[in-house]
Formats: sequence, C-alpha cells, structure tokens
Amino acid sequence: MWDVWLSMLWLPAVTVADELKIFDALNVRPASAEQLAADLGLNPRAVSIVLPLLAALGFLVVREGTYGVSETSRNFLLHEGPFYWGHVFAVRPRQQPMHLALKNALLKRDANPVPQSSDRPPVEAWESGQLDVERARFIAAFMHSHSMPAAVGVALHGKMGALSRLLDVGGGSGCFSIALAKVHPHLRCTVMDLPAMCEVAQGYISKAGMSDRVDTRSVDMFRQRWPEGYDGILMSNIFHDWSFETCAQLAARAFDVLPPGGRICVHELLLNDDGVSPVTAAAFSVLMLLGTRGQQFTYAQLRKMLEQAGFSEISVTSTYGYYSLVQGVKR
Repeated sequence: MWDVWLSMLWLPAVTVADELKIFDALNVRPASAEQLAADLGLNPRAVSIVLPLLAALGFLVVREGTYGVSETSRNFLLHEGPFYWGHVFAVRPRQQPMHLALKNALLKRDANPVPQSSDRPPVEAWESGQLDVERARFIAAFMHSHSMPAAVGVALHGKMGALSRLLDVGGGSGCFSIALAKVHPHLRCTVMDLPAMCEVAQGYISKAGMSDRVDTRSVDMFRQRWPEGYDGILMSNIFHDWSFETCAQLAARAFDVLPPGGRICVHELLLNDDGVSPVTAAAFSVLMLLGTRGQQFTYAQLRKMLEQAGFSEISVTSTYGYYSLVQGVKR
C-alpha cells in the first residue's frame, strides 16, 4: 500500500528534474546537492530531498554525497541526447498539480518552503497552535488510516513492554496509544495534542473500548510545558514534519520531563544508511517537502539528535514495513 501510494511522486520527480535541467547539469559536472542548488539557483533543502529519490529510482548515481547521471538518464533524459524523452513529459505530466508543486518547492528561495493554498497543510496547525474540530477530524481520519497498521507493529515488535505510563506526543487519533494499551494490559497511555484533536481522539478511544487506560491531554507541544509523571514518551511521525533544529528542541523537551531511566521512542519510516534507499522512504521524504518543514531520516541522523539531547543506549528496532522505532534512555 505504501509503495502504491507514494509512487505518485516518482513521475513528478523525473519530469521536474528534466524541466529544470538537473540531469544536464549533473552530466556536465557531478555535484553534491548543495553545489547543484547553487549552480542552478534552486532551494538547497528541496534539492537535498529530491536527489535521493531520483537516485533510488535509478536515474542518478551517488558516491560519497556526489550525484551524477546514470546510464538510463544519459540515454533518455539529456536534452541533446538522441533518445530524449522530455517531449513526452511536456504533453501532460508537466501540467499535473504534483509536478507544479514540486517545481515550486525547488524554485522557492525560502529555507523551508511549504505550499500556500486554501487547503492548509496540517503542519501549519501545529506550528500556529490553532486547529478547529472539523480540520482535526479530517487529519485524524487520514492519519488513522495509514498509521493503524504501523501502530499494531509498534505494539507487537517495539519492545516497549517495560513502560508503565506513556505520553503519546502529537498522538492524533490515538491509534498508537490504543494499539499499545491493547497489547500491554499494564500500560496506561495519554494522547497529548491540541484541544480539537484531543476531542476527536476521544471518539476513537471510546470506539476501541480503551477509555479506561487511554486518555487525552490538551498541550501545545511548542508553547506549553509537557506533563511529567511518564516513564516513556512516544513521537510517531512527528520528527519528519520539522527541521533538524526543531527536532533537536523536541528531543530536549522530552529529556527535560522524563525521569531517570525514562525512555524516548521515535517512530519513523527510515532511510537506509546511504540516505537514498528504499525508494518508498525517499518518496515519503519528498511528500514531506511538499507539506511540512521536514524530511525522512536515517537511523544515524536520529541517533545523533537523541545523543545531543542527552539520551544514551540508543537502539533501533524494525517494527512494520519500512517503519522502525528508535529509542534512547535518560540516565
């Protein structure tokens, strides 16, 4: 399901790279993402997220952070090449909304571009601290659909059985708290989110029959102090919404309120150590480019963030599909 859903980004990544002559530039001079952005006047963050997807798809090769064109691109994606496919792309693909959105992100001068439209991306709600109930219902339904299977994976394989009280930061519909409480009868969970989302989550919790062990707490994670009294903090699909600097702040907030021996649990769809594969994680990172301030991470990147916040004994566990749970302990 994840492969099919995120394949919607494959063609736009190629057509936009073709239109902006990324393949031509890298054929002349292989470059890092930062160098290419400077050469073509593109947004550095956007370039650093799009190039890994092109490499994962086989259109670029990367060695020690330097990107060059693959044989496929050399044959079919150079404007002066004998088998150039760009005229096919010009008929319909360049008119599609996803192509236009990705092109806009690459051309933006903002450090962290987020599309401006009447349909505000969810990240803006958390950034502003303003979320109405109608919008919360829509976001919760979307997230519950794609996260419930992963939530069961965390509950079954995440090695979280030693925890007794869990704070589910940005917990949305409460699907992770619900799944964890069902698998671990001794565990009590609190979904921490904005007031409107907590109201919506109560419905999911009640429907699941877990109101006795899963509750909610209305807290703005950026503007209010997080509650204490929890030996575990879960952040699932939270870090990928934000910049490295903001993620570092979130990790520090978690460290601040956890007791000695407390555990942070960061659940994300990880990129491999190469920062490029698998293709679905690379595509998900491009989706984050189009709607958030963040991207997908490697385990090494998350480990560094947690260590800098003060956590130790960092570990990673594969939980479900492409997802993994990265944990650290406060000593």
